[in-house]
Amino acid sequence: MNTPPFFNHERRRKNEGEPHIAIVGGGTAGWMAAATLRRRLGCRITLIESSNAPGVGVGEATIPAMIDWIENMGIDEDDFLRQTSGTYKLAIRFDNWVTPRHRYWHPFGSCGQSVDGIDLIHFWKRGVDEGWWESSTHYTDFNLQRLLSEHHRAPRMIGFPSELENYAYHLDAGRLADFIRSLAISEGVTNRIGDVTGAEIDREGDIQQVYVKNQAPLVADWFLDCSGFSSVLIEKTLNVPWIDCSDMLLCDRAVVVRVPKSSSDVAPYTVSTGLNAGWAWQIPLRDNVGAGYVYSSQHISPSSAREELLRHVGLDSEITTRDISMRIGYRDQSWKGNCISIGLAAGFIEPLESTGIFLVQRALDELVDCLPVDCLPANSLAQPRRDIFNHRMRVAYEEVRDFVLLHYLVSRREDTSFWRHARSVNVPNSLAKTIDCYERCGEVKLPSHAPVFAEANHHFIMAGAGRLPAMEAHFSSLKTNPDQLVFVMNRIRHLHLAKANTLPSHRDLLRTIHSVEHTLLV
Repeated sequence: MNTPPFFNHERRRKNEGEPHIAIVGGGTAGWMAAATLRRRLGCRITLIESSNAPGVGVGEATIPAMIDWIENMGIDEDDFLRQTSGTYKLAIRFDNWVTPRHRYWHPFGSCGQSVDGIDLIHFWKRGVDEGWWESSTHYTDFNLQRLLSEHHRAPRMIGFPSELENYAYHLDAGRLADFIRSLAISEGVTNRIGDVTGAEIDREGDIQQVYVKNQAPLVADWFLDCSGFSSVLIEKTLNVPWIDCSDMLLCDRAVVVRVPKSSSDVAPYTVSTGLNAGWAWQIPLRDNVGAGYVYSSQHISPSSAREELLRHVGLDSEITTRDISMRIGYRDQSWKGNCISIGLAAGFIEPLESTGIFLVQRALDELVDCLPVDCLPANSLAQPRRDIFNHRMRVAYEEVRDFVLLHYLVSRREDTSFWRHARSVNVPNSLAKTIDCYERCGEVKLPSHAPVFAEANHHFIMAGAGRLPAMEAHFSSLKTNPDQLVFVMNRIRHLHLAKANTLPSHRDLLRTIHSVEHTLLV
């Protein structure tokens, strides 16, 4: 008979039950892990969380990968949006990042279509340089999601699934955690309330049990550390070091606030605005706007940051705000022994590109792929699987780090010390090579395993800031007849406009979703 996943003979005698995963910490990371692993692995799961755990942020944005999680969990999208006060997200608009009055877009999806396997950016740039294409256009003018964003259109018809593959969501972070918690408990996850005070480690370095204040210890086969920056297991118990990235990414604090809606309209995109010592986000939700200022404490005090945020969003000083300290970096080993860190305990890169939930989701996908099926947690046969998981997660965090840092490096702001400092940091070799290859060849070499960002994402940031590859980057692009290219490029824009005209407004779709219970037609 084959040994079941997670099977541990000694602990099986203790638990007298099926294989058991204990999750320390709730919030989005903990409850997402509980719901996902319960559904995908079917093992017994207990989540323990403190009654004194700090609250979550006011607004959360995602990237398109969240669609896959919802589908895999069998969740109805409309119900998900209702339960989380959600709206759609098609892009991020960057204001005042390159210069104080500059604007560019980072939309989802691609720009039009490739021509002979070459990205449209090369033909668009050639047309502008040679004068056969309007110099006033932008690369993102050929992206459907940007067009829908500017016209406040929805990504789908009312009552029908979306024809777009690339869209995401804006969510109320507190309601999201509550929704996933209810989902996990309905799946059979056990919830315990208590404060974890320590753990017992065996000779192999595995966690045998965690101690809970005024309660019986929690014994399990596997332990997930979802305790946030406190990292009670992976760091305080197992002493796994943290790779600090604050010398590259300077923002280490945030102040957040809820902003009342000023109109019934809801933008289907996030706004990121460069301020004096960092940047502010505005995430439009159903009932309000989640806003915050991510800033560098080296360059502004918390009180001054609060004042600047309130001025930016048009609120008076009496409004309630909340301060958050951020720890920028990641673990070299997210998985050690029988303990796996997920979420903030594993790493955190400032939320400029909305990758927080995605990195939780990626870790869970990798964990399901790498968890031992026929060996014990402490068995030496498990080590190659841990190495694969740790390598993949380290690459994912480094890729996000590089991509976020790229936004600062392409800025040309000189008006404050923060912006001058932010682009004078030491650049990791991986990003330096990416930038060099892009400017010489117009290409981006992506990680071989499941890259977080596509080549088009890099084009959006670089082209948005005016950093374009050499015209001769793709010599074959020079061979195509300009008349043929003009036809193709005009056709792309015409088709996008025609599609946009068939879609309802974002406001009308949300009104239907949030006010009427209806069945999605398929």
